[in-house]
Amino acid sequence: MNDLNVINASQLARIRDHGAPRRGAEQGELDLLADGAVAIRDGVIVAVAPTAELLRQYGDPVPTVDASGMTVLPGLIECHSHPLFSGSRHAEYQLRLAGASLEEIAAAGGGIWSTVVATRTANEGELDSALDRAYARILAGGVTTLEVKSGYGLTPESELHQLELLERSRARTPLGLVISYLGAHVVPQGVDADTYTLEVEETLPRVIEQGIAEFHDITCEQGLFTPDQAARLFDASRRHAIPAKAHADAWAPSEGWRTAVAGGAVSAEHLTYTPDEEIREVGACDTVAVLLPQAELIYMTSRRANARLLIESEVPVAIATDYCSSIHATSLALTIGLAAPWFRMTAGEAIVAATLNAAYALRRNHDRGSIEVGKRGDLTILPFDHPNELTLAIGQQAIGGVVIGGQVIKP
Repeated sequence: MNDLNVINASQLARIRDHGAPRRGAEQGELDLLADGAVAIRDGVIVAVAPTAELLRQYGDPVPTVDASGMTVLPGLIECHSHPLFSGSRHAEYQLRLAGASLEEIAAAGGGIWSTVVATRTANEGELDSALDRAYARILAGGVTTLEVKSGYGLTPESELHQLELLERSRARTPLGLVISYLGAHVVPQGVDADTYTLEVEETLPRVIEQGIAEFHDITCEQGLFTPDQAARLFDASRRHAIPAKAHADAWAPSEGWRTAVAGGAVSAEHLTYTPDEEIREVGACDTVAVLLPQAELIYMTSRRANARLLIESEVPVAIATDYCSSIHATSLALTIGLAAPWFRMTAGEAIVAATLNAAYALRRNHDRGSIEVGKRGDLTILPFDHPNELTLAIGQQAIGGVVIGGQVIKP
């Protein structure tokens, strides 16, 4: 039985769910409760109240975490990662730091394609080990739920096999995994984009039949998949009743945001180069904008996603690490701290972006993302007396504990 009491929290950030992702002025509301406590029974939250009040009803002898001097958040939710890969790209990053362009590195055989080649030739044991190492580091960064993508195979058989490996990895981690099919990651070398778009369309029914992927992730980027090609894939998602996500506007303005919203995407991710005019024209929407500060930092982009305009436009904003072959960022807590100054977000806005709004980006809002009765007992505990401190803690060990389904995973 996964029974637990967490008591005496200096601040408990409930981030209550009102049936929709937070947006606009509500993006930063944490619904703080001083001297807060949470009772979890059979892995589910049964009470949230000031400590003395909670213990009057749920003071039975169960394992207890004393969170005195600490902040308790809903379990952090990582909604964009690519952990299944082989090979190393640190050398090409040094070339980038020395002035080489992405185009020059790709022409020399680097970039995502180099990871595809390495991943295709790796054996299952190597890929399993890579996943296990990534999961351990991501968990140490405070995450309780993790979205994981395929996308480094780019043939029907290799993509289906990657989904199988991700499914099998569930048994080796306490993290709650959400699996996405990213067949349309990049266009394989030697194949034209229209031909490959058709191949992804034809593979999608096999993905559905396999029954593993919960999302179909679609790229709309200059030089990869055009808005028309992406729209074809969004149409395929609707026909096959699998929710869609999008990689959009990471490298250049690509009409990716507009295309994703029109296609009914649950989320659109990156949005670094989405023009302000496009954000204003699209306006308020339910598609969650998932922003990736470490990707912009490591890729040395010439602009940043306009988080402030997205929030002002009533677009729900989430943040994620973008852990992948070129970005080895695993601490979502650190990402929250970075996102605040990077995007000019308040601590509350960034924390909501990595909890409730990230849950909506994964359609997991029904049972996680907030600290409320009936939701899963997932908590991330910070060693600070106020959540605002997280934005000042970049580079520190910012996790005091992780609880998943009522089990203390990281004391």
